[in-house]
Amino acid sequence: MSTPARSAAKHGVPPLLIAALVSFGTLFETMNSTGLAVALNTIAGNLGTSPEESDTILTGYLVAQAAILPLSGWASLYVGRKPFYIGCVAAFTITSALCAMAWSVQSLIFFRILQGMAAAGNAASESSIIADTLPPEQRGMGFAIYGMAVVLGPAIGPVYGGWVAENTSWSWIFWLNVPTGIAAVAACILLLNDPPAVRERTAKRRKQGLRLDWFGFLLGAVGLASISYVLDRGQRNDWLASTPILWGTVIGITCLLIWPIWSLLARHPVVNFRLFKIRNPAISATLIFVTGATLFGTPAITPLLLQQQFGYTSTLAGMVQGFGAVPILFMMPVAGALVGKVATRHLVGVGFASVGIGMYLSSGIYPDLGFGQLVCFSIAQQLGIALIYTPLQSQSFIGVPGSLREQVGTFTAIAVNMGGSVGTSVAVTMIERGQQTFREGLVPYASPYRDEYRQALRGFGSPEAFSRAIDGQAAILSFQAVFFTLATVIALCLPLLFFLKGKPTADDQG
Repeated sequence: MSTPARSAAKHGVPPLLIAALVSFGTLFETMNSTGLAVALNTIAGNLGTSPEESDTILTGYLVAQAAILPLSGWASLYVGRKPFYIGCVAAFTITSALCAMAWSVQSLIFFRILQGMAAAGNAASESSIIADTLPPEQRGMGFAIYGMAVVLGPAIGPVYGGWVAENTSWSWIFWLNVPTGIAAVAACILLLNDPPAVRERTAKRRKQGLRLDWFGFLLGAVGLASISYVLDRGQRNDWLASTPILWGTVIGITCLLIWPIWSLLARHPVVNFRLFKIRNPAISATLIFVTGATLFGTPAITPLLLQQQFGYTSTLAGMVQGFGAVPILFMMPVAGALVGKVATRHLVGVGFASVGIGMYLSSGIYPDLGFGQLVCFSIAQQLGIALIYTPLQSQSFIGVPGSLREQVGTFTAIAVNMGGSVGTSVAVTMIERGQQTFREGLVPYASPYRDEYRQALRGFGSPEAFSRAIDGQAAILSFQAVFFTLATVIALCLPLLFFLKGKPTADDQG
């Protein structure tokens, strides 16, 4: 087994250990974000602020992360891969401690913005480190380990965040990151290495001076940050009826349309869109975007469904998600072992079909389901992700020269980030607007001239109780519509699989 020239592992260190190490950061970042979302109302109460203002704790992180992502690939090359990655992990650890010590909502928002900036560097570096370090025959298993962290974080986060919110101080959501972050920094110092091939590229880049494509960076940062803000706050502010949302949309779309054109014209673009001339990373990024929407969109609405319509506590709602993700942990190594042996389009096709079927089955969800049945629905929604994420991560590096590996990591991180934002935003908007639409459709049946209504009214005891029942039914119908829409989107993406290269050879992955 040959050692890749750009391997990040020191001599004698197993490459899979490096994959586990860099995946560790993603695990705690996603745990942190999803756990915080569950505990947001508790934080608002403890810091004496409104739920609306406390939402900025989440928004600030997302916007800051989106803004810094375009810079991460360039910074990793200029600073050096090892020092840059260690610096990002250390910064995330320090900002986590600052978040835990926040004395007001304003200070917490500020520290969360800094935490989001640190997390952006981690996200863009990790996949390229795995691709560079592992030889072709182990790369699938390396991305399987990384995929386990991506899936496990959102599964554990709501459980941990809900338990913390109900039993102890919310600050422990952040304090958990500190000892693990210190251990991760120490492990990175001891185990990571920048080989001669990487150091030479860094030295060559530094000799050219600080030639940062500032205009390209601003286009990407402002565009992604604006769209992240719009997606996070759009429904809450009635979308384009709100002046900030309208201007955010105009500015974001304008910047994102100009950004790739500028990148193709610039001599030293901060993000190189020429990468998309290579078929595999282009199609993989598109499918990873859809996977991100599914992976993060569903966990955003499922706790709402369980707490509002099933009467679950935040901890119990989180457990449904957590138990639903357990089978994925067993499927990820299987998917990793199949990468390179089975055509990617076949693995991803089975994965998308599985998730689509799971979403379609979930479109028939109703309030009388028990805990075990809901866990089965959760498993059906998530199981196929194991066969999607791992092969696509590996596929996105096929045919990409070493000089563009950091760019693949950057685009992958952007795809996951924006996919999650779009999925969450669309799901929440459909839920809130769907409830009103479905209620308007049900109200005409509540006529005093209908025998069914008079019988139902006697059963419920009062018009108010019957009205609440209609609200609950409208809510269930809106959740069902979201799951059906996700199933439809996944089905529409299946034709893209035909454009992926078939079974990759060792030369393709090298």
